[in-house]
Amino acid sequence: MQELIRQEQIINDIVTQISNHKIQNASKVKFKVGRLTNITEKVLLDLFIKAVGPNNLQPEMAIEIEWMPARLKCNQCQNLVESGYVCSRCSSEDLKVISGEEFVLENVYY
Repeated sequence: MQELIRQEQIINDIVTQISNHKIQNASKVKFKVGRLTNITEKVLLDLFIKAVGPNNLQPEMAIEIEWMPARLKCNQCQNLVESGYVCSRCSSEDLKVISGEEFVLENVYY
């Protein structure tokens, strides 16, 4: 259920950006997507097509994704963690997400 709500939010975000940037005239759209979002390239493409509508896409339009790494900071020892959910220095599970949850329409190329 939570994943469906997230997908609806993504579609709404895309629709908002489409109206702001007139994406149907774009040649390429670039997204920044965090590794913690569980969004795959196929899911993003499907959501983009659903948001734009298949009849409004230019055949040559490309979607580029810049994958943002997951970075967490240990609240106990301030160590930066880039893999796993346990601090490699002190074994604490008390981590704060620094990056990896992004979902941003970065650029629209005309």
